[in-house]
Amino acid sequence: MFTSEEKRTLAGITFAVVARMLGLFLLLPVLAPYVKSMEGSTPVLTGIAVGIYGLTQAVLQIPFGYLSDKFGRKPVITFGFIAYIFGSILGGIAHNIWSMIVARLIQGGGAISSAAVSLAADLIREEVRTRAFAQIGASVGMVFAFSITVAPILAGKFGVPFIFYLTAFLSCIAMLYILFFIKEPKTHHKEIEPSLKNIGMVLKDRSQVMLNLSVGILHALLVSIFTVIPIELINRYNLPKPEHWKLYLPIILVSIAVMVPSTILAEKKGRIREVFLSGIVLIGLGFISHLIFKNFTGVVSLLLLYFIGFHLLEPIMPSLLTKLSHKDTRGLAVGVYNTSQFIGAFLGGAMGGVFLKLGTVYMLTFNSILSLIWLFTLAPWILSVRGKG
Repeated sequence: MFTSEEKRTLAGITFAVVARMLGLFLLLPVLAPYVKSMEGSTPVLTGIAVGIYGLTQAVLQIPFGYLSDKFGRKPVITFGFIAYIFGSILGGIAHNIWSMIVARLIQGGGAISSAAVSLAADLIREEVRTRAFAQIGASVGMVFAFSITVAPILAGKFGVPFIFYLTAFLSCIAMLYILFFIKEPKTHHKEIEPSLKNIGMVLKDRSQVMLNLSVGILHALLVSIFTVIPIELINRYNLPKPEHWKLYLPIILVSIAVMVPSTILAEKKGRIREVFLSGIVLIGLGFISHLIFKNFTGVVSLLLLYFIGFHLLEPIMPSLLTKLSHKDTRGLAVGVYNTSQFIGAFLGGAMGGVFLKLGTVYMLTFNSILSLIWLFTLAPWILSVRGKG
């Protein structure tokens, strides 16, 4: 059981992570149509505006983790929140594509994940730390599902700038809570220095490289979908943005319903390989199905199969990372994994912008081929390697 102080710490850190992720997830299904109508917007710039936060996140993940070891967790988390709040306010007042790109770039400066997880590790006992991380992860998953369905309603009723201001406000509250109600650890868990040798161990481990590529591909596909599909729903199928939740909600509910037993099957029954491969197959089939149907049924099948696949993969990939990485370099491995995820998000936005210009069929074809390559080369390589202890 958690102590009262650990409960307070866990609540604050969860709120901090959720407040930041809420802003990113709420914007994901509504930003592309909004940005597309801005002054100076082009399809490619629209995609960059959607995904560029991932570039800053990727660049800052490991440095912020290192700086939190050197100068303390709370100063780094506070700095990250200030950058995120400032970027959110700029996003709310942005009136042309370039100001929006700058705002999103600054938003990505809120790369607090490494410092927040390290703060939790410092203040929560080892015997309950896994449970704490599981609660944080589950909260992020629930926020994702909530955001995808609620965002179109909020954007339709109050406008996209409201979402920027809302997340800035929530982030401000989370920052103040961390500052005033969570103590700064007197000592940090000693991590292996990020020497060239240890970095080389992580980057040369083929199984970890393949897993990092996998999480990058997963999030590149996600962002490319939400760069292209919301605009397709509006322009081709005459589905107004405020009505998109009616499509997203049942799909998310079904995918979560599948996620729970599949995660149990993977972790408790040792079927990670089967669940992992099934997730990739479903994602690939989603793109292929829309490529075949080329109608609203294709959109539904794409989203349904992708999100079932996404929710099969997302919970087990961090667990798989702990099995593939050595305990002495696990912290560094997590940093590289997070960096890969955000690089994928940036590339997904950039690709989505290109596909907006070329047409949806190019997105579906490219992502179908990418899914097949992923299935036949990366996944078996990862899953053939035993844990490192």
